[in-house]
Amino acid sequence: MNSKKIILSFIFCTASMMATAQYKGQWRASNAYEWSFSDNLFGMNFTAEYFPLHYFSVVPSYTVFLPASGKASSLDLHARYYFTEKMKQFYTLAGYRAYYYTNEFDELGTKANRSFSFGVGGMLKFNNALGINPEIKYAVPPGDDLVVKLGIVYFIN
Repeated sequence: MNSKKIILSFIFCTASMMATAQYKGQWRASNAYEWSFSDNLFGMNFTAEYFPLHYFSVVPSYTVFLPASGKASSLDLHARYYFTEKMKQFYTLAGYRAYYYTNEFDELGTKANRSFSFGVGGMLKFNNALGINPEIKYAVPPGDDLVVKLGIVYFIN
């Protein structure tokens, strides 16, 4: 039983070491901290990234914010275009953002904003398996929100 785990671990490590730059069919996963400045909220972000074309990716993400009272979350769907593919990768993004905030002490109920967002980011690779991902995006009105994200990226294949 232990030898199977060792062999599977070795295969997984070898496959992750062979990961290359952003090419068609590649997958990435990210776990990040995110700051939303409109409501001054901090949260945890979970992101997946898939490359249907070279240098172009589709990026769905979900963020759970931690307000002092109530609940807040955001659901994003962005497209990224990468300008570089080495150890330092830079991209621009554009997409859709749905943001929900419910304050239990507010009589107005849930605040919901759906907006177009755009921004820039980078990928600083430590090796072919891990990297760090800083990102800044802005949601145009009615959202009108600046979001800063810093995360760890896992290169799946």
